[in-house]
Amino acid sequence: MSDTKVVENDYELSEVPMDKRRSFSSITIVWTGYVFLITSMMAGGGLAAGLTFKEIILTTILGNLFLGILAILVSVIACKTGLTFALLTRHSFGTNGSKITSLCIPIVNLGWYTIQSATYGHLIAQIFHMGEAGEITCMMVSALVMGVFALVGMNAISILGYVAIPAVIFLSIATAVKAVMVTGDFSVILNYVPGNPSSIVSGVTIVIGTWVFGTVACIADIMRYARNTKEAIGASLTGLIGGNSMLLICGAITAIALNNSDLTSVLLAMGMVIPSVILMTTNIFTTNAANLYSISLNLSNAFNMGRKKMLLVILILSAFLTILKPYEIGMLFTFLDILGYIVPPLAGIIFSDYYLVKKGVYKKVSDKTLAKWNAPAWITWAISLIVVYAVPMGQPSVVGIIVSVVIYTVLMKIWPSRAVEAGGEYENV
Repeated sequence: MSDTKVVENDYELSEVPMDKRRSFSSITIVWTGYVFLITSMMAGGGLAAGLTFKEIILTTILGNLFLGILAILVSVIACKTGLTFALLTRHSFGTNGSKITSLCIPIVNLGWYTIQSATYGHLIAQIFHMGEAGEITCMMVSALVMGVFALVGMNAISILGYVAIPAVIFLSIATAVKAVMVTGDFSVILNYVPGNPSSIVSGVTIVIGTWVFGTVACIADIMRYARNTKEAIGASLTGLIGGNSMLLICGAITAIALNNSDLTSVLLAMGMVIPSVILMTTNIFTTNAANLYSISLNLSNAFNMGRKKMLLVILILSAFLTILKPYEIGMLFTFLDILGYIVPPLAGIIFSDYYLVKKGVYKKVSDKTLAKWNAPAWITWAISLIVVYAVPMGQPSVVGIIVSVVIYTVLMKIWPSRAVEAGGEYENV
């Protein structure tokens, strides 16, 4: 970056140099640890409230295929440019415009961080019968403690992933297996019929909602470290399709067997106290570490400051937000539903800008070579949201991306550009 006095520790304000890129296993572990999220199991349990097991499998496949496509498109851009999501938006929204999007993204990400912290604190309080005051204390302390790994950066998050992921895989599957044993026969799961049936479209929206934000925004912050596009694509699909699908299905099986979508209560009801603590700790800590890391990168772009300076305020704010008890399943699904509508059009704008408008070539980020504002991006985002809400057709996330790609591409053809095309290109990887 030009004209900045920020001392960079994680390339929050510039591209990651090729000699600082990481191995395939490293980025795969970090991304998979991020995807291994306890709310995916909760979402799977929620799906069981309205879908049969076969329908859950179908919605999981459809939803994750869509997420996989998004992950590939974003990962390729991040790998080729070496930029965070926040810096990528400078090309489509302008240098000043991206500061606003860099504020919007952390708001959503902070919601995720707070939900995970509250869920973990809720579990600990239930295990030790700590009551209302104890639960609030546990939730607030959780929000503060989980920030340690993000403070250290990618190295700490990577190490955490290597330790946590095997435990998450084993315990998630073990939970589902034990739940089936409670029913006595897997045919009970296969023949399950929900009391209040819902649509496949609704189910796919929930599945997409579990990771649409991560695949659009947060994955770029990780895949910018990939050495080449093949490794970026492989890492993104391994973590997303494998990890998210496994957790959704395990959560659904457990909820069907025990007729309860509150995973914390389910684990404790099965007498799995120690395993539940290990599962929740490894699961939530890996995701929240990467979550907070991404928040700090976005805010660094918004305020032109080193990311660590932003973390203290974020942690304190999240700690107080946990008092609202966002772990409750109703609040979670409302949050996921909103994400399924708002975030996809943003992805469409970035896809159109890079792949269609700029033909897969971005000039290096500089305040002198990019426009300060790009009105077509904001117009596109607004129109896309209106269309998705006002015209109920098809799957909202898919419609949002298609509409934004079309509108942005057309507007950029007719809108006079104020950007100065100068500066070198990123290395071909």
